[in-house]
Parts: sequence; structure tokens; C-alpha cells
Amino acid sequence: MLDAAGRPTGETKRRGDVHRDGDWHGALHLWVGGVAPDGSAFALLQRRSATKDSWPGALDVAVGGHLRAGESLADAIREADEEIGLVVGLDDIVPLGRRFAASASRRDNEVQEVFAVRSDLPLTGYRLHPDEVDAIVSVPLAAAVELFEGGRAAVNGSELARGLLDARPVEVTIAGFAAGDRAGYPARALRGLREVLAGRTPEPFELH
Repeated sequence: MLDAAGRPTGETKRRGDVHRDGDWHGALHLWVGGVAPDGSAFALLQRRSATKDSWPGALDVAVGGHLRAGESLADAIREADEEIGLVVGLDDIVPLGRRFAASASRRDNEVQEVFAVRSDLPLTGYRLHPDEVDAIVSVPLAAAVELFEGGRAAVNGSELARGLLDARPVEVTIAGFAAGDRAGYPARALRGLREVLAGRTPEPFELH
């Protein structure tokens, strides 16, 4: 567990007890994007399973998960393989920043370590977790940034559901994203991802 400044307390609890008690705890967010054959940049989102206890069926960051007690970053990024079948190493990920996400209604207080990774795979190149992820969605990166900056109401993308071979068109809105706009967090993360795809090093952020 962590304190309100994001420092380890040395105390450990079961995940359910951490949420019950509203303790601060670590989480990993990995924003995934790539460059299509035509040179256009895109971002990937996951559609959370309809059976999830929070935000079922909503779109979310491509990879997200809790950091377990004693778990290293190298251990944590294996979540990418577990959730969407993307194998990445420490040399592949770029730090974007850190976000303190407090939720009084759900007593879910996370310190999210945020990273970006480039993957040019097509949607069919991913393997989705049978219990955690229902689909993977590709959206034009520039349009996604505009969406979360408030410059447009929706973005047209492509969605491939787990177990299917053909993607379908999908409309992405802020209302369909887990926890709404998260106080500007997706826009900051997507701008950082844009820098990574352009071969630049983004300026790290810290959001409270």
C-alpha cells in the first residue's frame, strides 16, 4: 500500500480489503499506439468486460492493472501480455507521468504509473483476456486528442470483439470512456503517446 504522497507504507492487504478501506495503492496504465501503413497514427483502447464490477463495457486505457506488493515494474508490465497479448519489455515503454486518482464514491484511491508503448500491430494481432477484455478499439490519435480536449463530440474508430476476425465501425465518446474524462487525464496521456510515436521524449506529468 501507499500513503497519500505515493510512498510505500510497508503494509500489505488483500485487494478487496484495500478497496473496502479506501487505501492508496499502486496501479499501472499503459497507453498503446502505433503508425498505420499509410503513416497515420492511432491509439488503442480496450473495452472492459461486461462482467467487470466497475465500468462494465466501457472503453479504457489499453492496459491497466494493480501493482501487487513487492512487484517490480518488469513484473507489472506483463499485464500487457495478460490483457491484450502484447509482449513488452522495460526498454519498450516510455514514462508519461503519474496520476493520483481518488474516488470517494468507490473508495478506490490509486497512484497510477503511466507509460506509453508503440505497437504497429493490426487489431487481429492481439489476444484478449477472456474475462477482462471484451474488445480492442483503434482510433485516429489526432482525433482522440481533440475529443478529450473538448474539440469534438465523437471519434470514429474500429472495434474488434474477442473471438471475431472482422472489425466493425464504432463511435467513441467521452461518455463511453471509463470514469468519463478523468479530469483531463486521457488528453494528457494521449498527447504524451503522440510524442512517443513521433520519436520524441514527452515531458512527464503529475496529476492530482
